[in-house]
Amino acid sequence: WFYRYLSIVYDKIVNPGHWTEDMREDALEPADIKPEHVICDVGGGTGFCTLGVIKAGGTPEKITLLDQSDHQLAKARAKEGLKGVTIVQGDAEDLPFETDSKDRYVSAGSIEYW
Repeated sequence: WFYRYLSIVYDKIVNPGHWTEDMREDALEPADIKPEHVICDVGGGTGFCTLGVIKAGGTPEKITLLDQSDHQLAKARAKEGLKGVTIVQGDAEDLPFETDSKDRYVSAGSIEYW
């Protein structure tokens, strides 16, 4: 229920108060993202970090955004910049993927909720 209400203002008020694009780029730099990498943004919410993965060189069709909130995911699905990204509802503590099926797992701003 928490994100049902928070998702309404998340991209305009909440996220900008915690993450800037510069911070996102700095956080993603160690991932050394390449176009051929298969990537999962765990706890990706509305897709702010996922957009950074794409900007860093990730191929949308090789990226999965996973989040538990259907309300946050609805916001992500509506973003033109995330077209091609696989967007799935799931639990960060019980990933619905085979072990080692991704080249990179990234997360920004959600780990404190796991």
